[in-house]
Amino acid sequence: MNALSHREEETLMKAAKARALKECDPIVREFADCATGRTISVAWACKSKYSELQSCMGQL
Repeated sequence: MNALSHREEETLMKAAKARALKECDPIVREFADCATGRTISVAWACKSKYSELQSCMGQL
């Protein structure tokens, strides 16, 4: 079994994150729109959007 070097692991994680953000962009935008101008209330006001975002990111 070959282990990835630290650099290879970082590169792979960056690529996966970029892909997830690109594929989930509409949901990221919806969450960002909901969260704009909020502080503590974002926790309950945008809960469903956050759940959608987590679900999308977890699928990729």
